[in-house]
Amino acid sequence: MKRILSILLFSGCIFHAAAQKNFTLKIKETGGGNILKKIDYKTSFPSKTAREKELQQVLTTLFNSAYLAARYDSILSDTLAMTAYLNPGAMHKWAKLSKGNVDEGLLSEIGFREKMYRDRPLKYGDVAKLHEKILNWCDNHGYPFAVVKFDSVRIADGFTMHASLSLVKNLYLKVDSISIKGKVKIAPAYFYNYIGIKPGDPYNEATIQKISARIRELAFLREKQPFQVLFTEKYVKLIFYLEKKRASQFDGIVGILPDKNTGKITFTGDVRLRLQNGFGRGELIDLNWRRLQEQTQDLKARFVYPFILRTPFGIDYGIKLYRKDTTFIDVQQSFGVQYLFSGGNFLKAFVNTRNSSLLSTKNLENLTVLPPFADINTIAYGLAFRREKLDYRLNPRKGWVMQVSSDIGNRTIRKNARLNPVIYNGIELKSVQYSGEGVIEKFWPVARRGAIKTSAQGAYIFSPTVFTNELYRIGGLRTLRGFDEESIFASSFAIATLEYRFLLEENSYLYFFGDGAWYENRSVGNFATDTPYGFGAGISFETKAGIFSINYALGSQQGNPVSLRSGKVHFGIVGVF
Repeated sequence: MKRILSILLFSGCIFHAAAQKNFTLKIKETGGGNILKKIDYKTSFPSKTAREKELQQVLTTLFNSAYLAARYDSILSDTLAMTAYLNPGAMHKWAKLSKGNVDEGLLSEIGFREKMYRDRPLKYGDVAKLHEKILNWCDNHGYPFAVVKFDSVRIADGFTMHASLSLVKNLYLKVDSISIKGKVKIAPAYFYNYIGIKPGDPYNEATIQKISARIRELAFLREKQPFQVLFTEKYVKLIFYLEKKRASQFDGIVGILPDKNTGKITFTGDVRLRLQNGFGRGELIDLNWRRLQEQTQDLKARFVYPFILRTPFGIDYGIKLYRKDTTFIDVQQSFGVQYLFSGGNFLKAFVNTRNSSLLSTKNLENLTVLPPFADINTIAYGLAFRREKLDYRLNPRKGWVMQVSSDIGNRTIRKNARLNPVIYNGIELKSVQYSGEGVIEKFWPVARRGAIKTSAQGAYIFSPTVFTNELYRIGGLRTLRGFDEESIFASSFAIATLEYRFLLEENSYLYFFGDGAWYENRSVGNFATDTPYGFGAGISFETKAGIFSINYALGSQQGNPVSLRSGKVHFGIVGVF
């Protein structure tokens, strides 16, 4: 037994000693120079291979410092130690590098100036970058097989170089055709504009390298297999293998809300039809109808058509109709021109018009002060920006979305003949109005099947007087959960959301959420501010009919305690086709 223990202990010592092997390196400079003082290099290594790499790295550093003749005169080594004798040679310099036969326009685009190569150190890295810039320019302007080199090379004094650039462009190639294989509905003109290249264009390597990433950003198409680039002596042919991706949606949401006064159950509805690429041109048709409260309805429609006349511009038209029981009706229209970026992102300039009219003046005829509602016309001009980068739009785990807009316009208060004209005395009937909206969402992956969603959204409206029928309406499934749909009126608000999702499948997940808000209502005859919050849980899962979701939320406002009797249940289905 003792012999066995001794053998094991002895073996362990051997293995320990082997594990502690340390390969060393010492470099000595020949010629009495001080170049090594400017170079930091490692002296201890776990393997011979790592030490060899360090030796080569020292030479590379010298080459990039214009010591192009640097070399090791001799290398001495034993089992672990190595000593290398470095001869850095003389520093090489440019006497002159002329443009040779390279076009002036090309050199201007890449930032070449002859004075940059006059009486300057001749660094290997700078030479490599210059060659790379010239070849990249050629790759992106129809010359994928170009060759660049130095010509008329002359070295004076052994280290001062005279040279000129020599460029052989070889074949000039254009894209002859772009073929699409697969059962997809896509207009060629739209596809060419989207990927940024069309038949007749010069070969462009940078654009071609980005095509697959751009296709991945499309909501309604995907690549079945990587596309092919076929070269001939005269042209280039691109072949794409595409298949349809489900992107159009049909959403139906039903809310079950207890009436605060009667205690009876009230049903609300929210139906949305979103058609993407129905005509094969990347267009969007978005319809949304909602019945939020008794006798209150909301209808929204939007039409987006990209790449008008084969340009990066698209049109964006929207209309909103909102009827608040028998109090007022609000009609808003928006016409915008989008400048399109990749992945459906855009910058938009728009014009908004708004016409808000009282439906009934009952109990308002005898007022001598301005009522909370008014007949209003507004025309405003603004800008909007959207940027999205998600790994999967329907159920993202990683990425972010941002959309902001702001406008300024003229508002006119129309005098209502059925109201006492005295109420308009001292009121500024025409004024400037400002408004803005924004939302940003960020998704963070957690472990293998989790994700955290954080979001912030807000809006404001400002003018000398703000009426109730101009206010934002928040609360409900899409803004502040745990509250009746659009039950809170605000002239400005901010909402923060924290949500944890546990992914069951690609389109199925459990989630727990919390929404916290601040709002302010500065309107005619009213001022209110509060910090309501809501929280709850839900599940969303995929069925053959679509993605079904249900959640339960509780909320608190005005400092009141959370009441289980006021809980909100929302369920709905999203059909993707």
